[in-house]
Amino acid sequence: MSRRGGIRGRGRPFAHHNKAKAAAESGNNVSKKLLLNALKSGTLNLQNREMTVIPDDVYKLNDPELLQTLVGSDDDLKWWETEPIAKLYLCSNKITTITPAIAGLNSLTLLDLRDNQLETVPEELSQLEVLVRLELSHNKLTSLPSTLGPALQHVSLNNNNFEIMPPAISSLRSLQTLDMRENRLTTLGELPCCLQSLVVDDNKLSTLHLENHQTLTAITATNNVLTSCRIGNLPQLKVLSVRVNKLEFLEPILNCPELGEILVGKNFINNIDFVVPCGAALTVLDCSDNKVTVLPEAITSMSKLKRLDVSNNSLNTLPPQLALMDNLSSLSVEGNPLRTMRREIIAKGTNAIKDYLKLKLQPDDLEDAGPTIPDIKPDEIMMQTKTLEVDRKTTIPNELWDQAVVCSIVRLSMQHCGLTVIPEQALNLRGSLQELELGSNNLHQLPPEIGKLVKLRKLNLLNNNLKELPEEISSLVALEDVNLGQNKFESIPECLYSLPGICNLIISNNQIRTVEPAKLITMTSLVCLDLENNNIGRLPPELSLIPNIRTLLVMGNTFKIPRADVLAKGSAEVIAWLKNKVPQP
Repeated sequence: MSRRGGIRGRGRPFAHHNKAKAAAESGNNVSKKLLLNALKSGTLNLQNREMTVIPDDVYKLNDPELLQTLVGSDDDLKWWETEPIAKLYLCSNKITTITPAIAGLNSLTLLDLRDNQLETVPEELSQLEVLVRLELSHNKLTSLPSTLGPALQHVSLNNNNFEIMPPAISSLRSLQTLDMRENRLTTLGELPCCLQSLVVDDNKLSTLHLENHQTLTAITATNNVLTSCRIGNLPQLKVLSVRVNKLEFLEPILNCPELGEILVGKNFINNIDFVVPCGAALTVLDCSDNKVTVLPEAITSMSKLKRLDVSNNSLNTLPPQLALMDNLSSLSVEGNPLRTMRREIIAKGTNAIKDYLKLKLQPDDLEDAGPTIPDIKPDEIMMQTKTLEVDRKTTIPNELWDQAVVCSIVRLSMQHCGLTVIPEQALNLRGSLQELELGSNNLHQLPPEIGKLVKLRKLNLLNNNLKELPEEISSLVALEDVNLGQNKFESIPECLYSLPGICNLIISNNQIRTVEPAKLITMTSLVCLDLENNNIGRLPPELSLIPNIRTLLVMGNTFKIPRADVLAKGSAEVIAWLKNKVPQP
């Protein structure tokens, strides 16, 4: 036999072995090596293998007989070293069917079937009771089983053919994220109670009405056919995107105190007053490519706003006060018929636009920006603490006020000072002041100018002679803590109901006779309400429906029910008692 012939004869079995190995590790076959590795790691990755069906051995990976066979063939693997299959990746194949045998993989926490050709999935998916993530995007699905695994937290159904929200979704009490982009949805239906992120871009939705949902943090419904949008009472909502729709207006966005981004570009909106009630936390507002003719003045009080895009609208003028917004670092206004602003100024960007607007400010507007900063050396302690405390002092030297301006103090305490009016110098700290302590003075009224302290978070007016608050208080959109105890109020001041961020409201030891739960319920950030020692003759059960109420103090009033023994058990018991008395519809 020739050398060449001998080599060729030995080569044929070797070539055949390689082909067999390749076949075993592609298509619908799975090699024993892959299965053994899956038993060691708890993860089986079969993505992008041109598979049309899921091999039987995959369904049986938790089967004791298969486990015994596989382990028995590997001297390096002991049965006690095996892991239940937790993650199964089958994405980017050509799978058309999942059989009921999927129920045998009841240890799965992740099932990835993206980018296949599935038209249906079996009811047995509901038996995967520890499944946390289900990936079914880029298939041909039109429906889901009537129930799904109860532990599901993340479901991706984007790029399918759904026309309605699958009913099984609404019953998923642990679901946090739902992605249904690029389907054919015309209606949403009921959402799961714990849902945090809803993505429904590129569908056929005409209405988006989402209210009274306690956990939603993000809603994106870009590129639908929305003509109606109503958003409210979503205390955790941070992002709302309804760009590229057919909206002509939005209803006011109420009781969304955490809302930081609103994206409504490429609609037909001509009025953006809807943003006014939710301005306290707003950092991004995109109203580009609409028909807006006027910017509401309230926008200039949104102290956290960083990006404002009103390009390609119908604005003739801009509020000069935009120049005073310290945090506004991106202002897009191109594509508007602005009469007085030249194109070269707009082309230079935000700083040039703000510099130009500053020239248009009136003297009163410049006063609103705060006093001129004195040319003095900052006091080291005040600069470090950002606090000025002058409690029990009847006179305050001008030097101290100058230091308060130079150091941009955030807290001013003037308690027990015998004040009958708030000093003008205090109101001039509007550029920095966040906490104002005016307890135990002789204030009978507050000046309207207090509404210019737009950064104020805490206002303490304990133990004064106040009967009412000025309407301008409603401009303090950053307000979180309000103490009105020991005054002469006969009702909760109306202006407080419009402040979305109030968390703590103390109005004990006044002369309040009635409370209005319908208005208090709109205060979705309210955690503590102190109504002790007033003249309340009836305690409405609906107080228990204030969305985030945790502390409700009501002792020392004239009502007889609930009795003192219930009140003595604390807020949780009182709230529970009231909730049981709420009339059922």
